[in-house]
Formats: sequence, C-alpha cells, structure tokens
Amino acid sequence: MNRKFLLTGLVAVFAVQAYAQDAQENLMTPEMINVPGGTFEMGNNFTQNTAVSDEAPGHKVTVSSFKMSKHEVPFELFDLFCDATGWDKPKEIKGRGKNPAVNVSWEAAIQFCNWLSSCNRIEPYYEVQSDSSSFRVTCKENSKGYRLPTEAEWEYAARGGKDGKPTSFSGSHDPNLVAWYKANSGTAPHEIGKKQPNELGIYDMTGNVWEWCWDVYDKSYYKNSPENNPKGAEKGTDRVYRGGCWKSPLDELRLTLRQHNAPNQASGSVGIRLVQNQ
Repeated sequence: MNRKFLLTGLVAVFAVQAYAQDAQENLMTPEMINVPGGTFEMGNNFTQNTAVSDEAPGHKVTVSSFKMSKHEVPFELFDLFCDATGWDKPKEIKGRGKNPAVNVSWEAAIQFCNWLSSCNRIEPYYEVQSDSSSFRVTCKENSKGYRLPTEAEWEYAARGGKDGKPTSFSGSHDPNLVAWYKANSGTAPHEIGKKQPNELGIYDMTGNVWEWCWDVYDKSYYKNSPENNPKGAEKGTDRVYRGGCWKSPLDELRLTLRQHNAPNQASGSVGIRLVQNQ
C-alpha cells in the first residue's frame, strides 16, 4: 500500500475520532443560562374557585440566582446515560437524537442528574438510597451539580426572570412562535430549540414536553408556601411537572398550570430540564 495514502488515511481516521470525541464532550456539558434571582408573583387567582384551584392563590416568591439549561435534555444525551449505567433506554414517540427525551420517570431524572455531574467532575447534588421498595433522595444544598428545578425556579424562568414581560406563554403571546402543542405538533415532540426562546434565551419552556420539577405535590401548598426559595411540600408522594407538551390543548399551556405524577412513573409527554446553583 502507498505509504502516503496510508498516512493520509490514518490522519483522516484520527480527525474523525477527535471530532466525535469533541462532539460527545460538548453534548455532555449542556449550555446553561444564568438566571439572576428576583421576586415575582407565582400562581394565579383566576382559578381560586375551580377544579384546578392548586394554582391559587397568587403569591409573592423570591428565588436566588441559578443556572438553567438552554434546552430540554435530548435523547442523544440521555441515551449516553443509559449506555453507561445499564438503565433501560426509554421508548421514543417519533425519533431520538435531538428530540427531547421522554418516558423518563422522576427517579430516572434524578439518577441522570447525578451521572452527568460525575461525568463533569462536579459533586452530585443528590444523595440517593434506593432498593426494591423505596427511593430516598436528599440534597447537598451547596453542590453545583446538575439538578431539577424547583417549581418556583421553573415558573420564574418561564416568565423570563426579573426582566420578563407579562406574556401568556414563555416568551410570547403567540403560542405558535414558542411552542409545539396539539394544534401544530403533528402529534409528536420536535427537535429541541426550533421555536423562539424566551427573554432569557431559554427554549421550549412552553410545550414540546412537560418538565419534571423537584417539588413534592400538594394541592394546597400555595396557601402556606414560604416566600423565599420554596421547595415544595414536606409530605406527599407525587412530584410536579410543568410547561405543557406536544399534545396539550391551548389551555394547558398557561405558565401557572401544575401537573403531577408518581416519581417512578414515566410518560411519553414528560422530560427533563436541568438547573445548577450559581
């Protein structure tokens, strides 16, 4: 074989390998957006006497500064977690790759956060003790590891943070500019980042997939929620998710809507958004 040709071929192979390694490293370090802390009106008073009264009363909340991922976690990243840990790969709705990961339980989301933190040599935020009958999680409050947003952090960021404008959806009054939902999704989630971002530069906070939050769900929590950095009810079983999804009708896209499910349950409409302490 021609030596020059052989060397050229080896250089090409190494270049491809280096490119693939760089691409994976970039994937493993999601772009995070700084969200300066502030005070806002969380929830609403319009649902006070309705079946969805868990959104009321509207109440003042102050959150500290944090970082939030620019995008929802895509399958291409979550699949790396599954390959590395032996976790079963969740079923997709329509394609994997850069589509947001779905069919991910809250428990799987917690494990994913710790794995990604370890991959980036960051102390994991969660300490997990689990067996066949229980899954117990405690938080290392001073860690900068990846974690799920609190419900207050999620709503604050969805509203655009301290300089956010009072829009019906995250970043606009027009859902078609910022969201994949029942009227435009074609009954499937879409590749992350294809709609307009909100004021913070964060994509898909309305629609595409619901996003797990840290909080234990309590229908009456807002009546007694602390003003500073609330983290959800102390007692309960279900965990909250927010934001609407690809199959949501328009009235499920409001920024105050709260949904919940058991932490070990997964759904084809629920995925992950990451945050970190600053």
